[in-house]
Amino acid sequence: MNVKVEIEKEEAWRRILAIEVPADDVQREYDRVAQKVAKRVKVKGFRKGKVPVTIVRKSFKSELDQEFLETVVPKAFDQALEQTGLDPVTEPKFEDLSFGDERPLSFRADFECRPPIEVKDYKGIAVEKQVPEVSDAHVEDVVENFRKGKAALEDVERGAIDGDVVVVDYQAVDEAGKPVKGRQVRGYQVEMGAGRVVEAFESALRGAAAGDVREAEIPYPDDYDDRMLAGTTARYKIKVRNVQEKRFPELTDDLVKEHTDHEDVETLRAKVRENLEDQADRVAVDRLEQILIDKVVDANPFDPPTSLVDALLRDFVERSRREAAGRGEDPEAMDRQAMENEARPSAGRQVCRMLLLDSIARAETIEVQDRELGERVAVMAHLNGMEPRRFVNEMGGNRFLRRLTREIRDKKVLAFLVENAEISVKKVPVQPSET
Repeated sequence: MNVKVEIEKEEAWRRILAIEVPADDVQREYDRVAQKVAKRVKVKGFRKGKVPVTIVRKSFKSELDQEFLETVVPKAFDQALEQTGLDPVTEPKFEDLSFGDERPLSFRADFECRPPIEVKDYKGIAVEKQVPEVSDAHVEDVVENFRKGKAALEDVERGAIDGDVVVVDYQAVDEAGKPVKGRQVRGYQVEMGAGRVVEAFESALRGAAAGDVREAEIPYPDDYDDRMLAGTTARYKIKVRNVQEKRFPELTDDLVKEHTDHEDVETLRAKVRENLEDQADRVAVDRLEQILIDKVVDANPFDPPTSLVDALLRDFVERSRREAAGRGEDPEAMDRQAMENEARPSAGRQVCRMLLLDSIARAETIEVQDRELGERVAVMAHLNGMEPRRFVNEMGGNRFLRRLTREIRDKKVLAFLVENAEISVKKVPVQPSET
C-alpha cells in the first residue's frame, strides 16, 4: 500500500500529518476487508462463508466501512511514520477522514512525537552509594522476633494485661440493649497492647478474666477500614472465653533446629545478618538508581510534552479521588485544578525521566528479550495462581505486556547507569522507614 504524507504542522513536540492513500490501493484494501467479512456473516439462503461479496457490500456497508477504516487507517499511519521517521509519544488523533468509490482515502493525524534528544553526561557520574549499616542490635531484633513467634499460649485465671491473648464472643446491641441481628462474632482473638483493634474495645477487656461479661460503647474513627462502622458508635455485649498468657521459649539450638533449616543459634544469627545486609544493599541500589537518573535529568533539561504530563496528572487525580472515597470522604469536594497545579512540576519531571530512559536505551541498544518478558510473566502468573496466558488477558493483554516490557527495560537502563557510574560507598545509619 502506497501512502502520500505531508507534515502540515511542526511545533515543539506536536506534529500534524496529512495522509493520503491512492484510490487503487483503497480499492484493493476494501476488497480484502469485504472478503474477510463475507466469511463470517450470515445471510439467509447462503451457507456461512459462501455469501457473495456483492451482497456483503450492499447489506453490511456500515460494518464494512467501519472495519475498513479500523484496518487501513492505522496501517497507513504506520507507513507515514516510516517515511517521516517520526516517533510518537502519544496516541494519534485521526481527523477529517474521507474516502469513497474510486476516491483516495485521506485523513489527518494529530499527535505528539519525540524530537531528537541527544542525551549526554549519563556515563561516569560521580555518586555516593549510601548503604544502611546492619548492627548487632538489628540482628538480635530479628532473632528475638523469631523466638517470640514460637510462643505457646496458656490459659490463666487472672485478669487480662498487655501481652495476653483474650478470646471473646461479642454481640452488637441497640440502645435498649437488645441484640442486633447479624452482628454477632464468636471466638474473636484480641492481642492486648498490640493496637490491632480499636482502643476502646481493648480497654473494655483490660482486667477481664475468663467468664466475665463486659458492655462497651465503641466509637469508630472516620477512617476505619470497615466503611459500615467508620464514623459510628457501636454498643457491644462481650463475653470473655479465655485469657491466655504467652509463654516464650528459650533461644536454644534445639529451638532453631526444630523451626529452621539451621543447626544452631549462631548459624541462625549469621544467616539473619547475611539477609539483612542483602536487603540493605538493595535499598542502597534503589536509592542510587534514583539519584543517577535525577542527575541525568538535571544534565539534560527540556520541556516535556504537555499531553504526557496531563495524562499523568489525570491518573494522579483519579487515584487520589478513589483513595478519598475509600476513606469515606467526598471526592467531589476535592479541587481537581489545585491538585493538578501542585503536582504538575513533579509530573513533568517524571515524564522527563521516562523519555531520557527511552533515549539511553536507544543509544545503548538496551532491549528486553522475549525470554526475559516470558520469565517475568510466568513468575507473576504463578504468584497469582493463574496460567500465564489467562493472567496476561486479565491484566489487560498487549497493553499490560507493553507496560511490563517498559518496566523491565527501564530497570536494565538504571542498572547500566549504575555499572557506568563512579561510585564511592558509605555506611549510613538505618532510617526508620528501612528498619
